[in-house]
Amino acid sequence: MRALDARKFLGVRALLACLSFGALLSVLRGQDANWDLKNYHLYNAWAWLHGRLALDLAPAGLQSFFNPLLDVPYFLLGTGPLQHWPRLLAGVQGLWYGGLVFMLFRVAIRLAWLRGRTFGWADVWAVLIGVTGTMTVSQTGSSFNELPLALFILSSLYVLLPLCADTPLSQPWRRALLAGLLSGLAAGLKPTAVVYAPALALGLLLALGMRREAWRLATLFGVGALAGFVAAYGWWGWQLYELTGNPIFPLFNQVFHSAWVPALGGTDRQYLPRDLGQWLFYPLYWLGKNQHIVTEVNFADARYALAGLSTLALVTLPWLLRRRSLPMDRSIRLLLVFVATAYVSWLCLFSILRYAVPLELLSGLLLLAALQWFAPADAAPRRWLVWAMAGAFLLLAGFSRYPGWGHVPYGDVAFDVRLPAVERGSLVLVVGQPDAYVIPFLPHAQDNRYIGLSWFTRSALGFRFDALIQERIAAHAGAMYAVLRDDADEDRSLLQRYLPGARISDCAPVRSGLEQRRKGKEASGNLRICRLMSD
Repeated sequence: MRALDARKFLGVRALLACLSFGALLSVLRGQDANWDLKNYHLYNAWAWLHGRLALDLAPAGLQSFFNPLLDVPYFLLGTGPLQHWPRLLAGVQGLWYGGLVFMLFRVAIRLAWLRGRTFGWADVWAVLIGVTGTMTVSQTGSSFNELPLALFILSSLYVLLPLCADTPLSQPWRRALLAGLLSGLAAGLKPTAVVYAPALALGLLLALGMRREAWRLATLFGVGALAGFVAAYGWWGWQLYELTGNPIFPLFNQVFHSAWVPALGGTDRQYLPRDLGQWLFYPLYWLGKNQHIVTEVNFADARYALAGLSTLALVTLPWLLRRRSLPMDRSIRLLLVFVATAYVSWLCLFSILRYAVPLELLSGLLLLAALQWFAPADAAPRRWLVWAMAGAFLLLAGFSRYPGWGHVPYGDVAFDVRLPAVERGSLVLVVGQPDAYVIPFLPHAQDNRYIGLSWFTRSALGFRFDALIQERIAAHAGAMYAVLRDDADEDRSLLQRYLPGARISDCAPVRSGLEQRRKGKEASGNLRICRLMSD
């Protein structure tokens, strides 16, 4: 089988090809209109740009307090230079996926080099297995921001790998610091990436044998990670602390004890394993089409189970094949410890599969590393290995089920939201979720104040947040409006708590391109803005 020139996967042409593919895939998926986009990604960017943190009270619920940095570029492009170029906006958003494809090729090439093997077609199939995973592909072009985080984490791993070489490097501390900085930036930009920096640090420590030099480099990695986290999140955490007394409000309030909300963790626990079987064998539950196990939409993916089996094989094969005298490559040890540690941390903290993109991307490389235990220890590529990886790719592709997350047909503008006029100086109550996205598109939006009435509001009844809502409503002397849908009955009951006897009148529909189905069917649930009248 003809050998591959690894340099063709590293140059500018390769990068441009990967980026172009990511952009094209994103465009073909349609206009992003996922639940989170409508709930907080657009609102949070607008709110930060206009200094709304202390002016509004959680119009997007708990997510109103998330770090807005990653949302700002998408919002500015979609409401600015690319406003009338929605397909181009989708293409730009797809560049993150293209960057991941390119970086995973670089990781695969570096792993082959570190192991003294020729980069070949087996490595290519390993990369293709990773980049075609359900969570990676399905989030291409979306505003979830998990792909940018994965790119930071994959880049951190790529920077660390040369530290596993047998020959010492000059100034290895720079690599440790840079890798830590990249992983810390990811954690600071969005807390869903918080599990990866500790996993990389532990992987580095164990890969280098826990020698003095290993401890030094792992410590430097930790310093870099802390610096990256502070750079990306410190400014936002300080604002939250000054406002609420909790720098990661409202998360982990059982630790920080902000008076605004109860002493609860605030994390979504609904997808955690439900019994011992799931705790031990959770990826096996994802082999067939399922819903509400580790994600709210239908999906099926065997990559995670395959990665788990590969991990188990890498741990046990040295004993089973009586090759205990042959030490595991440091690079594979780093990869193995990172994936295993990150998975356990993710399992205990989130169990939300959208957050596991870095693990999904590395699944093919783990499979390849496990199969290579059966290959001779020389550098020549083995034909059977190529066919095994190709077969695995085809099987995985055939049995994968990709979720949609919410896409709509392209319109004339990126965010086609047409709203009725609201009096300046009004108080607008956003009843339910995900409706906060309409706020930036209201006429004279900056002149109004906004309050969210949602499950987050109910969870804070009797606390400072509840009192603030009552104070704001009592002090308001102008017009009041409500943004609501037909399915917001539970949240609508909060209106009677804060405005006893209030009547809803003069309702006008919200016309939004983000509320359309693929075939143009209306799916807004009668999203509307109504005047609130007090008796």
